[in-house]
Order: sequence, then structure tokens, then C-alpha cells
Amino acid sequence: MRFPGKSKRQRITVIRRNPDKEQMRNRRRTLLALSVCLFWSAIGLPPSAFAVLPSTTEGYLSADDGVRLFYTTVGNGPETLVMVHGGPGNSLESLLPDMGPLAENHTVIYYDQRGNGRSELLDDPRQLTIDKHVQDLEAVRRHFQLDKMSLLGNSWGGLLAGFYAIAHPERVERLILHSPASPSFRLLSDSTGYIYQRIPDAQKKKFNAISYPEQWINSRDPRKLCREFYDILKPVYFSDPGKAAAMKGDTCAGPEEAIRRQQLVNKQIWVSLGDWDIQPALREMHFPALVIHGRDDMIPVDSSLAWAAAMPDARLLIIDSGHMTHIEQPDVFFPAVRRFLAGEWPQEAETVRERGPGFPGIFNSTTTGEVPLFPHLPPSP
Repeated sequence: MRFPGKSKRQRITVIRRNPDKEQMRNRRRTLLALSVCLFWSAIGLPPSAFAVLPSTTEGYLSADDGVRLFYTTVGNGPETLVMVHGGPGNSLESLLPDMGPLAENHTVIYYDQRGNGRSELLDDPRQLTIDKHVQDLEAVRRHFQLDKMSLLGNSWGGLLAGFYAIAHPERVERLILHSPASPSFRLLSDSTGYIYQRIPDAQKKKFNAISYPEQWINSRDPRKLCREFYDILKPVYFSDPGKAAAMKGDTCAGPEEAIRRQQLVNKQIWVSLGDWDIQPALREMHFPALVIHGRDDMIPVDSSLAWAAAMPDARLLIIDSGHMTHIEQPDVFFPAVRRFLAGEWPQEAETVRERGPGFPGIFNSTTTGEVPLFPHLPPSP
């Protein structure tokens, strides 16, 4: 998919310049370029060692109900990739800084989901539903005049991308589900138990105490509270907790008022989903889909097996990592994504046949309810 070119009817304004002044400007530009080259030569590095930074644009678009959505585009490649960040309640700043390599060959569109980041903040639960999120993603497609979209949904964003694909299958070119939240409530409720088990016992009491939305809303310093929350939670997302420091994305970036509402938005979105199960609907999806899952992800592999088994043209790629495969294994993750977007399956990606009762794991919950769950489902980085 490409960005549309300029309309033939677009009016072109010709600015007449003084030839002498224009010549002086060109001379100054040439001298500046020479100065840069001489500087890098002086320190022993050729100018070619420094890649040109991808172009970036920012702006706002309007959702169907008038809510303003903030977006950022990175890169200027001919093909477009739309990113759907995790959460609910986070912003694009949690994902964009660690996804830079994708902008080398694509124009990558990020947007802050409603009620998050620099998008319009909302308090009415009726405006924070999965249906509204699906409509917003369709508004993104229309704004950029894309006939079809290649989508990459990360964590909660994978579930949102799945809901969008079911509502608008004709608008999906390719679908990448990166460590996706589960396609059914039952499988996701199992996941929260595994997450809780990974939090050190000494930190569980504090974590539970700072998880309630009311505390964030009434906090004098919500950003500080956010950092305390993720200092406990973020290591859980890595197979090697020490690698959490490599994460550039900041779940506590953005306007303070957006951070204050982060847990409230999270709770309201999950409540709006109810007891969902989209696996039957996924069987009608016939576009290529790549499901990427970390072998040591805190979301059990059963979840991604369910995604890959439900879609007729899907394959599952398991990587030796935790939830953040793009950070722990970038040399595996990014080549696999590029290859898939180019129309080929990653070499290690496998087809998953649907299993029924009797297969130990998928479609058979092993969680008994003895493991305490969070007061609500936590947002992912």
C-alpha cells in the first residue's frame, strides 16, 4: 500500500525568488554540507556511516464521533504498516522507540488510542469500548486513504487488531499479532494468573495496592506512581529481567492527565469486552496472518496457538524470549516481520492445526482460580 499522490487538480503556487539571493542560499547549503563531511572525516568516520533519519510527521485525525486522535508517521517507504499499541491505557510512546527498524523500509503509522497519550482524554465509559476502538482504526485507514492495511498489533493491540479484522476483513492486507492478548476471555484470565506468579512475593502487596484506578486518579504525582507500578511489572515481560533496561519505550510518557487515567481506561475497556470469544469468527478470515510468541512469554503459548489455529491462513513463530520479542531478539523479530510483509513466510513459522478436547493446554484451562488475580487486568508496556 502506498500513500496517495497529489491530486492533479491540486493548485500549485509558484514563488518567484531573486536569482542572486537563491544563488547565495545554494552556496551556503553547499558550504554547510562540506563542513559536515570535513567534520566526520576529521574524527575518522565517513558521512556514509551515518544513515539518514526516517522522516516523521505528526498530526490529528477525527474519529467518527468527533474524538481527536493523535498520530505519528515514521519513515518514507513505499509500503505502509499500521501499528496498534498495547495497553489498554498506554500510548504510542510505549512502542514506537523500540520499533525503529521497521521504518527503514516502510512508512509506519502509529496512533494514540482514544483516551490515551495525546489523543482526546475521555471519562464517559460509553466512549471507551471495543466497538469505538474498532471504529477509530477504520478512521485511521480512511484518513490515510489506504485501500487495505497491513496491521501489527502488540499485546492488547493484537486483540484490537483481531476485532478490527473481523469487522473489516476486506480492509486487511496482512495481519501480524505480536505477543497478542488472548482471543477469548477464558484464556486471558488464565494469563493473569501466570503474570501474578512472576511478581516477586515481596512486591505483590505493593503492586496490588497501587493497581487501583482511584489511586491514579487522585494521585498528586501520577507519573511517579506509574514508574513505581512498571518498575515492578516491566521485568515480568522479559525472559531475562535484566534486559528490561534495554526497553526504550516509555509507558509513563505523555501528558500527566493521560497517565492519571491510564488504569481507569484499562479497566473500562476490559469491562466493555465482557466474556468474549472471537475464535469462531476468526475461522472466516482468509488473509495471511503471522502470530509471534515468546517461548517464555507470561501469556501462555496456548493463547497464540488458539490464534494461529483459528485462522485458515495463519502461522505461528515462537521465539526464545519473553513478551517483548522485538527487544530481546531483534535479530530474529525484525527480519521475520520484514519477510512476512514482503509476501513470504518466515522460515521457522509453522502452521497450527486446531486441537479439540484432549490436547493438554489449548481449549483446556489449567488454572483453578487458586491464583489471585489483579484487581483488574494490567496494561502491557
